[in-house]
Amino acid sequence: MARILLIDDDTSLREVVRYILAEAGHEVLPAADGHEGLALMDRDPDLVISDIRMPGLDGMEVLRRILA
Repeated sequence: MARILLIDDDTSLREVVRYILAEAGHEVLPAADGHEGLALMDRDPDLVISDIRMPGLDGMEVLRRILA
């Protein structure tokens, strides 16, 4: 299955989505913020799911940095 990077500052939401994806057989790389998410990019995820509104480094900036 896929390796999915899941970035969300809402702990409850992140854990629910992580659980659903893991139950479906995916490897989930959870990150609590954009900086942590970017640090996990070296794990070569197949898919990135990110919250857009996060303090500090928001989801749009994370996307810009991934694509740069």
